[in-house]
Amino acid sequence: MTGYRRDIDGLRAVAVVPVVLFHAGAGGLPGGFVGVDVFFVISGFLITSIIHREITAGTFSILRFYERRARRILPALFAVTAAVLAAGYVLLMPAEFEDAARAALAAAVFLSNILFWSETGYFSPGIYDQPLLHTWSLAIEEQFYIIFPPLMMLLAALRRGPVRLIAALTLLSFGLSALTTQMRPDMAYYLLPWRAWELGAGALTALLIAGLRLGRLAREAMGLGGLAMIAYAVVRFDEATVFPGAAAMLPVAGAAMIIAAGGQAGTVCDRILSLRPVVWIGLISYSLYLWHWPVIVFYQQITLDRPDTAGCILVAALSTVLAWASWKYVETPFRRPPAQRAAGHAPSSARVLATALGGIAAAAAVSAAVLAGNGFPSRLPPEAVRLAGFAADRHPRLRECTARDSVWRPPGTPCLFGPETAGPATVAIWGDSHAAALLPEAEAAAQRSGRRLAYLSRSGCLPVPETERLDGQTGRCAEYGNGALAYLTGTDTIETVILVSRYAMAAEGYLVDYGLAERDWGPTLFADTGTGSWPEDQRLERLIAKLSTTVARLRGAGRQVAIVYPIPEIGHKVPETLAKLVLHGRDPEAFGLARSEYDRRNTAVIAALDRITAQHGATRILPQDALCGANRCRVIQDGTPLYYDDDHLNSAGAALLGAAFDAVMAPPHIEARAAEGNR
Repeated sequence: MTGYRRDIDGLRAVAVVPVVLFHAGAGGLPGGFVGVDVFFVISGFLITSIIHREITAGTFSILRFYERRARRILPALFAVTAAVLAAGYVLLMPAEFEDAARAALAAAVFLSNILFWSETGYFSPGIYDQPLLHTWSLAIEEQFYIIFPPLMMLLAALRRGPVRLIAALTLLSFGLSALTTQMRPDMAYYLLPWRAWELGAGALTALLIAGLRLGRLAREAMGLGGLAMIAYAVVRFDEATVFPGAAAMLPVAGAAMIIAAGGQAGTVCDRILSLRPVVWIGLISYSLYLWHWPVIVFYQQITLDRPDTAGCILVAALSTVLAWASWKYVETPFRRPPAQRAAGHAPSSARVLATALGGIAAAAAVSAAVLAGNGFPSRLPPEAVRLAGFAADRHPRLRECTARDSVWRPPGTPCLFGPETAGPATVAIWGDSHAAALLPEAEAAAQRSGRRLAYLSRSGCLPVPETERLDGQTGRCAEYGNGALAYLTGTDTIETVILVSRYAMAAEGYLVDYGLAERDWGPTLFADTGTGSWPEDQRLERLIAKLSTTVARLRGAGRQVAIVYPIPEIGHKVPETLAKLVLHGRDPEAFGLARSEYDRRNTAVIAALDRITAQHGATRILPQDALCGANRCRVIQDGTPLYYDDDHLNSAGAALLGAAFDAVMAPPHIEARAAEGNR
């Protein structure tokens, strides 16, 4: 089984087609992302087969190994990177173009998985303006291949068989993934230690396959069973699946079974995977994987929406055409057969690697130029640049004062705003990142009222105690909530507490069925520290019970309470979208959120909040009255965007709540004046 196997190319087709169709929005394939895991198994198998065979024969050269990897990977990668930067020059906003340049450099040195992992915090950019996001998987493979060949060489030098050690490392990586994926989903998705077991499964298949003695019936069962396992994962998994984790065992084991059972003509699985059209797709699968995601991203940059049925067909067809051209005119010419080397017509390994380093240096130089030029804003219409710049409209002390990601700001020592001569804090605002977004106007209102404001916020965490966040987007929510409530009820000077949160996200999850900003995001998971995870059908009920208890405890401590109702979630990153409308010659003032979409997502939440405010005598602050009309919630006013991303108000948007904040902060007639401010 050391020769060419058509079924392996066929398996590549099984891997790449679901990925492309899933990303393009084709229906019925919610688990298409598992194709990447199949690729990992194939790569682990093929590379280990080559290394083990050559080490056994005494012909292995690590320099030649990396030369082959450079020939295989870099030409098409550099071609796609160049095309992305060229398209980005025309279509991306300055900050987005800088992100693309940074990703291009990271992809060239196979560190893009680390780059994207480091940017997956709450304030990270969305995935649909990252045309090189998919290179994270290449980075994982190449990082594996930096470690793996020297390990195999060391074991050979020590005269130790590789199976036991590789099996132990594979099991260790699998255990890490299975036990921690739910708690650390970003790490598990992007970083090698959590993914190495998938490549290890392919490696073990390569090392053990020679010892397999399987009859025809067993091979038939393994091959068809493996296909069924992959198909089940593609059809039944979705964004809610805890992945990779233990769930990835299904497509990984399926791929390993197909490889182990294949390679001998006659089985049904081999015949299916060896069909000419299937093999052809497998041959272009690397280029198809490289091209499909940039095509989808730039399609969405132009249309500002996900592909519909016609769009799905268009991006799949265009990706295939580009992949064929890339395979024929870029991949194939650079992958010279060994016969040419023997005849002296191919450059040496050292020259190939030197050329590869030159390509990396060129990518670095272009990236550095884009970054030094701040994304070259002069290439765009000035109005588009102006609108896009509102993405940076956040309070200057936001990162210092907000407990976000791994940064911890103790709730007992909150940042204080307002006149320093006003004495201790008498008003507090407590919430998640929506409270952070309102900080500019809350501070301004504190200045106007002559009161000192305490700011308590941890991104992604509800303003309630004893409630944890389990989906890995944040952490220590219960600790922060408990501490915040203790501070607010135990600080005698605090008179008024303003509660802010993205309630619809807690009740229903991210906005995954509208817009672009949060499409394909995983589910939000909350849990009570005493009773465990909130059942899916009781999320709103649990949220309101927690919030009601919190308001009751604040009121019992003598605090006035004001609740900021749901802020419209637009689904698109507002400044960039408005800028692209200008770039495309369209009217940005016409863009907004349909009121029906706001009502659909928030009606039940608003009714529940009404019950809380009525029961406990709390004040209502109603952003929808300031932002929404009968038909539309606006995102721009008099040429000024009102959001800095898809769901956070900027300073101009927060200022629309100024009258309500003034009323809340002006004692003693809190309820009456707040009601007046909302009219």
